[in-house]
Amino acid sequence: MKPETASNPNPVDHGEVIPQARRKMSWAWLFPLLAAAATVWLFYSNWRASGPEIEVVFDSAPGIQAGKTSLLYRGMKAGNITGMHLDSKFEKVVVVIRLKAFASALAREGTAFWIDQPVVELGQTSGLDALIQGNSIKARSGTGPPTYHFIGQPRPPLTPLESPALVLRLHAEEVPFVDRGSPLFHRGVIVGQVEDKGFDPDGRPYLRVVVDSDYVGTVRANSRFWPVPGSSLKVGRNGVKIDMMGLKTILLGGLEFDVFETPGEMVHDEASFFLYADKNTARAIGPPVIISFRSALGLEAGTTEVRYLGLTVGLVKSLAPNNAEHLVEAEVRFRPGFEFLATTGTAFTLIRPRIALNGISGLETLVTGVYIDSTPGPGSEPATRFAGRTYGEDGSLTSEAEASSTTITLHGKNIPPLGQGAPVIYRGLVAGQVTETFLGPNKTPNLKVVIRPEFAEALSAKSRFWPVPPASIEVGSGTLKLDIAGVEALMQGALAFDEFGGPNQADAQDSRYQLFTSKAAAQATSDPIRVSFENGQGLVAGQTQVRHLGLPVGLIDTLETKNDRVEAEIRFNAGCESLLRKGTVFAIVRLKVSLDGVTGLETALSGVYIECVPDGGSTPTREFTGVSMAEATFREIAQQGLEIVVTTPQTNISEGAPVSYRGLTVGKIGRKVLASDGRLVGLRAIIDRPYAGLIRENTKFWNPGGLQISMGFFSFKVQSPWLESLGGRGIAFATPEDLGPRVKSGHEFELNAKPRREWLRWSPELSAQE
Repeated sequence: MKPETASNPNPVDHGEVIPQARRKMSWAWLFPLLAAAATVWLFYSNWRASGPEIEVVFDSAPGIQAGKTSLLYRGMKAGNITGMHLDSKFEKVVVVIRLKAFASALAREGTAFWIDQPVVELGQTSGLDALIQGNSIKARSGTGPPTYHFIGQPRPPLTPLESPALVLRLHAEEVPFVDRGSPLFHRGVIVGQVEDKGFDPDGRPYLRVVVDSDYVGTVRANSRFWPVPGSSLKVGRNGVKIDMMGLKTILLGGLEFDVFETPGEMVHDEASFFLYADKNTARAIGPPVIISFRSALGLEAGTTEVRYLGLTVGLVKSLAPNNAEHLVEAEVRFRPGFEFLATTGTAFTLIRPRIALNGISGLETLVTGVYIDSTPGPGSEPATRFAGRTYGEDGSLTSEAEASSTTITLHGKNIPPLGQGAPVIYRGLVAGQVTETFLGPNKTPNLKVVIRPEFAEALSAKSRFWPVPPASIEVGSGTLKLDIAGVEALMQGALAFDEFGGPNQADAQDSRYQLFTSKAAAQATSDPIRVSFENGQGLVAGQTQVRHLGLPVGLIDTLETKNDRVEAEIRFNAGCESLLRKGTVFAIVRLKVSLDGVTGLETALSGVYIECVPDGGSTPTREFTGVSMAEATFREIAQQGLEIVVTTPQTNISEGAPVSYRGLTVGKIGRKVLASDGRLVGLRAIIDRPYAGLIRENTKFWNPGGLQISMGFFSFKVQSPWLESLGGRGIAFATPEDLGPRVKSGHEFELNAKPRREWLRWSPELSAQE
């Protein structure tokens, strides 16, 4: 820069002008702005997600805290507890709840709120998750108009997830022992439960029951309800029967309902029904009929039954004295379908136990109770009043019955001890009675039997009679049944008869019938066949059964020894004649215990029996030779597949051992036989029919038994025949890819000690034609 001189009058300014920088906004302001925007957004989102505020009043609110406890609906959080306070009288707790927007529909009349806390009762267990998560408030939606004030329920409802499908009220003079949660049955199916019980304003007790939505259609306007006992004991001429409805019903009781006539109309919520004392009372719904008796001894309202042909058809509803005529009037109602008994001429007879010189009658009433027997008369006009009779007041009833009945004679080698008046039963109904016992011309015992007129058509040339044992035990797989025929049969004995397809050995036109020793003997109607066995141990004539596929098909009639063998004469049931063909196998099944297992275990209780295995023959025959059970089993399974023979010099493989292919059992060893020259042992195996195509002429068999232990480069194999036999590993086989020809039944193969490596790699492909 040149200095200022005289020759340069205009000096030069050598300074630099620097412009002032523009003012910019600091980045530090960005974060407060974002935070403010987020706060506004969260506030707006929370405002949009919030619904109305409601109040729920509880008696107490254990475990509920404002700001922490949630409102749950179907497992989802539907609101928050924003506040809690006591009401003005300090008696209730008011809980303030802010609903979520999506749960606004809960603010309606009918919505139920309750505190979910652990509840363990006999009828209900709920709220167990609250032990970990803490108490909460739950809701069930209603359908009424909007409201914001609710009264909370004191305990959880039985149907918390949805509104009850159908709520009914059952009224009764006295409520049975049932509690909250007691089941409601309809024909054995649980369709609902008891929700509550209490008293009407009139002081009558009632039950509030809930029917599940799936079973609403089962309740009709004419449905009838009654309590179900946890267990019941029924004793009668047909035996002793114990019914148990389940542990819950035993502890809480239960209810049941049904419709005993044409189903009526559907019902609505809060419909009222009467709760009857029991099922018999509920079923007796016919118009009232009045029957008068000289004495009410033994009669009981709501308990005494009216019977027809041994069936319960009505019930005594009430008893009232008729002072003018010195009688007792019983109001009776019949079940649907038996109104025809309320006609002129019908006889009603009160049956009580009676002991006289000519015999004992009505003995079963000592257990079952007094009942009224009914006999239709010739009249057809409806009637509502009848004069009842009591059995034994005079002899007219017995003489009238015997005069119109059918009298027959039964004969047999041995007659069981039967008292005069012993019942004769036809398919569970009392059809007559024994009137006399005497000796015939050839000193054979005989019975005189009277059959009631209404059962006369049941008698035919095919009718067969047998004595009814007072008690019997039936044992089967998983079944033990004790049957007691009844007190009457226990004291006097009883007979039974039915038709079983074959003509009676006696002449039916002469009114003479043979008395068989048992029902099984009466069912065996075929001509006898003869089967000879090497050993008849355990066989009993008249008792040992013949079975096919587990069902009795015949009975041993007689046993005798002939030519050092036991010959059994057997008769088969009607319809089993197809078993009497050439080739049919008969084998005695006894209890057998061995290393291979236990067989015939059921014979320890039921006794020895004969198994019958048909062979598909078509030639009828009457002579058979019994075989061992092992042979019978082999022939039975041989019909189900392909039979082959695998030979080996020596083996401990047992009968019944499996035949496997790639680890899959495809057959079993049926029998072990020794070759005719005694050099080889033949394992006769049966291959199941679906796998028969795997067996070809070039198939290789080997013994997979033994125990192999490998350690590094060394391999030790321990071969133990005992392990093979006990483990039942059987034999294995493989077939190469080049499938050979199929084999026929009886084809022989050689059993190798162990498989070659290439055998284990064989993987043939079988086409649909194969």
